[in-house]
Amino acid sequence: MGACGRARLVARRAQHASRQPCVAVRAEKKEYYDYKDMPPLPLTVTRIHIPKLDYTVVSKQNEEMRLASLAIFYDIYKDEQYKSRLTRKSAMTALCMYDRDDVEEAQKAPGDYPNIDLLFRVYNQGMDLEFEVEEFMPK
Repeated sequence: MGACGRARLVARRAQHASRQPCVAVRAEKKEYYDYKDMPPLPLTVTRIHIPKLDYTVVSKQNEEMRLASLAIFYDIYKDEQYKSRLTRKSAMTALCMYDRDDVEEAQKAPGDYPNIDLLFRVYNQGMDLEFEVEEFMPK
């Protein structure tokens, strides 16, 4: 790389470093939430589904283990700033709600934490996905 190329590269890096983020994400305020900050568990939700991918995030009919995903995805669904969509912004917020150890383990062992894998995919690929929450009404 010539001197001009290096100068442009240095100038471009300086420009990127001085930029302020244009969108504030809740996750930027804290590196990771801890358990006391976990959203409440929605008791009326039976399933969370992403139609475009034909992917079920969690279904209470056959899974009792993904309670963190149930609470986190429902929190994103109900938050007005995300408009019931998985985007880079909402995926980053959701990732920061998971336990740090689970996120790190998901990065080391792809496939072991499919919902965390999905959030990384949404974030890395800049996807924009609508998701649905099925609820029952208690009597």
